[in-house]
Amino acid sequence: MSASPSRPRAALHALGCRVNADEVAALASHLLRDGWAIVPFGEEAELQVLNTCTVTLTADAEGRKLVRRAARRKAPGGLLVVTGCYAQRDPRTLRGLEGVDLVLGNVEKAELLDHLRRLQEDRRLAGELWVSEAPRTRRFLDHATPLADAGRTRATLKIQDGCDEACTYCIIPSVRGPSTSREHSEILREARRLASFGYREIALTGVHSGSYGRDRGEEDGLAGLVRDLHGLGLSLRYRLNSLEPATLTETLLEALAEAPSFCRHFHVPLQHGHDRVLRRMGRNYRAAFYRERIERLAGLFAGAGIGADVMVGFPGESDEEFEATCSLIRDLPLSYLHVFPWSPRPGTPAARLGNRLDEPRRKERLARMHELDRKLRSRFQRTLAGRTETVLIESEEGPGGLPSGLAACYLRVDLVPSGEGPEAPARSNTFRRVLLDRPLDPHRILGRDLGPAAPFPGASPPSPLPSPAIPR
Repeated sequence: MSASPSRPRAALHALGCRVNADEVAALASHLLRDGWAIVPFGEEAELQVLNTCTVTLTADAEGRKLVRRAARRKAPGGLLVVTGCYAQRDPRTLRGLEGVDLVLGNVEKAELLDHLRRLQEDRRLAGELWVSEAPRTRRFLDHATPLADAGRTRATLKIQDGCDEACTYCIIPSVRGPSTSREHSEILREARRLASFGYREIALTGVHSGSYGRDRGEEDGLAGLVRDLHGLGLSLRYRLNSLEPATLTETLLEALAEAPSFCRHFHVPLQHGHDRVLRRMGRNYRAAFYRERIERLAGLFAGAGIGADVMVGFPGESDEEFEATCSLIRDLPLSYLHVFPWSPRPGTPAARLGNRLDEPRRKERLARMHELDRKLRSRFQRTLAGRTETVLIESEEGPGGLPSGLAACYLRVDLVPSGEGPEAPARSNTFRRVLLDRPLDPHRILGRDLGPAAPFPGASPPSPLPSPAIPR
């Protein structure tokens, strides 16, 4: 979107997880409704907002680098606001960086507009820190208005925040606070709103999404939410984000099996494949349980994309323990990995552990795990050859010059004509039936376009929606 000369510009950016991305999208929509013009991060703007991550040392370093970049892009007299998990954990370090005007904690970020009005009234308030010691309450921001005139394809919808787990390596519970679920009725209303904006896929996000409802005594809260969202009958599809192994209950799996509007794509963090390391990590399951849940998923949902987080180099990780992880992963019907090196986080129990891997061994294990990821992706693509998938077109001219989109199984697909007669071209933000063919690279597969499709089996094709009015 291009800025109007009469409207102040705002540039926002999120580091890290989809929760951060959803928060930035919601903040941007409120700024847009309040009269700001939203411009790409990296452009000059009167307001620069960075939503930081602190899950690793690398994330901290990237946050500081982007703060310096944003400071250089402030328009004269502009403001730079830093918020998010790094701001919650170490606000004074970020406040000490040149050009930072305001640091907001994870609770306070929802009040961004109020803080901006205070600063406009009295610039002497610049430099204050607004960070609650322990975030225990939440305000879940809705998406006030769409962010662009066209190209709305996939949206995020935050259903939960915080975490009650006690993984010894993880800083997130201390910067996000305890698990808090969004009101059921708010989520349904927000889904309708996003559909009215023209989005065709909604990704449900949270810090610990599988725990949805449990803070209110609803043991199967996520299963109920799945049923109710599907019951709205909207012409779109839903995608879940990470689900911890213990939250993959039979009740949830049954609800998903009865809700074809939910993508057959599951991301289930493993972290490690040896029980001794899982115990040291404070994980609440063992390798055999993880194996059983993944095999259950694959048995219920044919052709599903199933991914896993894997951590390499946890303190004390022996050769035997690392090999056990590799062996487990090779045996499971996984389609991809997200691989992370262990990173010491100040204040976590694991940060005090000794017997750390030396750098050469850590790099060698990372390389082996990345190679295993490549093999899993290749194996998954081979199993999909000849299957018909529904693809949401995101670009009419993707990286290969062909229409490109995302399949329900979380695989990128480039489309070529089927050669079976005249066809309407694949347009952005539409669903197409695609016969999957052959891999193009570890992340993309070629498919033959079979024509328009409904978002999921049994659904009516989406009808064209007018673009909602956007403030000028």
